[in-house]
Amino acid sequence: MAFLLDEGLLGGFHFNDRKYADDDLTLGAIDPYAVFRIFSAVAQHAHDTGQPASIAYMVDQSHNLKPKLEAMVQTVCEAQKLYLKAQLVDRDALASAQRAGDIVQAECLLRAAFEHDVTPLLGDWRAARGLASDPLQALRESGVIEQLAQQRSAARLARGETASASYA
Repeated sequence: MAFLLDEGLLGGFHFNDRKYADDDLTLGAIDPYAVFRIFSAVAQHAHDTGQPASIAYMVDQSHNLKPKLEAMVQTVCEAQKLYLKAQLVDRDALASAQRAGDIVQAECLLRAAFEHDVTPLLGDWRAARGLASDPLQALRESGVIEQLAQQRSAARLARGETASASYA
């Protein structure tokens, strides 16, 4: 990630998590620290250059078991959380540890940011923008999931399809 950013070659990034060869898991479900480290490389690039990285972020997941809307909200919330955590890394202290070859201190700085609970910060950020502080809870309470399920059922009946289970 850092190399691609330095070379100006990174144009997009697919958000998903996978086990084996499939990409049907929500972001961070397998290794949230790996996603944090990617965001940390993006934050480091911005710190070093004074310019935000020009990256197109895309969610690339196909859920077979989880409800799709809830899984998408989980992924977006996890991306926001891990992005914010990456912003908390003390970049000057990290650079100092790296120059000194102090790998333990460098890791401690990254771990401290990763382990920081950013839930209140994200809640405040969302509230300041008129958004729900807990988007998944808001989705579940909105009735949208049930409304869409009814619309899908009605559309299937209108097409003459028999009722069947749906994971969507």
